[in-house]
Formats: sequence, structure tokens, C-alpha cells
Amino acid sequence: MRSKAGPTVVATVCAMLLAGCGGGDSESSRRNGDSVEGHVDRVSLSAAQIREAMPEKLPKGVGGISRPATYEGQEAVDKCGSETGTGCSGLVASGIDGYSTFPGEGDLFWHAFSFDTAENAQVAWKAMVSRKRKEETETLKALKVSADADEVNAYCLTPDYDYSTGKDMKFYEATVMMRIEGVVVLLVGYDMPNFEVIQKLATTAAARVTAVVQGKNPDA
Repeated sequence: MRSKAGPTVVATVCAMLLAGCGGGDSESSRRNGDSVEGHVDRVSLSAAQIREAMPEKLPKGVGGISRPATYEGQEAVDKCGSETGTGCSGLVASGIDGYSTFPGEGDLFWHAFSFDTAENAQVAWKAMVSRKRKEETETLKALKVSADADEVNAYCLTPDYDYSTGKDMKFYEATVMMRIEGVVVLLVGYDMPNFEVIQKLATTAAARVTAVVQGKNPDA
């Protein structure tokens, strides 16, 4: 089983296309794609609004494990910088929540970073994508994600086996990075029972952020 502090190289073979993981790079966009021109800047999400945007209805196989937290000021910048490797210019607030996955003892983490403009968010998102991919020591596979986001980049690693349980249980790891207007969302899953849990959480997460950004009730 890979360490949650960082993946190690393992020699495993699997058919990942059936799980929605495989092929080349996975990056998609809607609206104006990579361009932020023509986008109507909406009000930046405050720390309270980020809390409101956190996923509440979790997909099957995912449960809450920690109290959600939001940050402002330098603390928010520090959180953002650790994920993007940038100074996070224009950052307004950030938030994090954690979940457990089952069967097994996997973890899923939700991060959100709200910026004053879509342009600043895009700069941070692109830096995050580059940083996360360079940090991995294994060959990355494209992860299929259906999410209402301006930009999405998602990848997964070859499933690993945990022999300590005596059941040869497979564990899955994946990362999803999305930009919705001026909000960057990062999902990271370790030791998950399948890829479906993070795929479904990404769909839910994007929908909730979109609703809050548009001034709507995400629970409606």
C-alpha cells in the first residue's frame, strides 16, 4: 500500500478503462475553455461561502471523518501555496474537509481556494496541475470526470494491493483539479476501494461550488 506522504513505484498491471481510468492526459473545459475572456466575474466566495459549498451528500462508500475548516489571510495563502507552489495572488479564502472511504480505510480530501478573479484562479490552477503531476513518481493515467467546471485535470495511479488484510484488497489513488469561475477545487484520494467514489464526489463538489458562486442554495 502506498504511503499517504507520497507514492512509491510498484509493478502492478490492471485493466483501468472499465474503472474510468486509463489512456493519456485528462484535461477538459467548458464555457470558454482555457480563456477567461468573456467571463463575468462573480463575487468571490468568502470563508463562510466556502463552508457552504463543501459537499454534504456524499456518494456511496464515502463518510465524514473530520471537522471542516476554512482560512483567511496569510493562513489561507500558506494553505494555497503548499498545493500550488505559487504566491496565490488574489486569494480571498480557502477551506478543507476530509472523508473516509469504505470498504477499507481510505481517505479523500477536499480543498477549495477562492480568488478575486477567474484569471488569478486560472494561474493558480495551472500551477497546481503542473506541480501535482511532477510530484508523482509513477506513470499517470487519465481519470474520466463528469463535472460542471471551467477546467478539469484529473489523473489516477495503477491500483495497488494491500496484502496485510489477507484479502488481497485493491486500493486506488487519484487526484482531481478543477476551476469553477474564481474557485479552484482539489480532490485527492488515497487507498480508495475504487475510482468511482472520487469521480462522484468531483461531480457533487463542482455542482455545489457552481451553485454558491451563482448565488444559489446548493441544497435546493
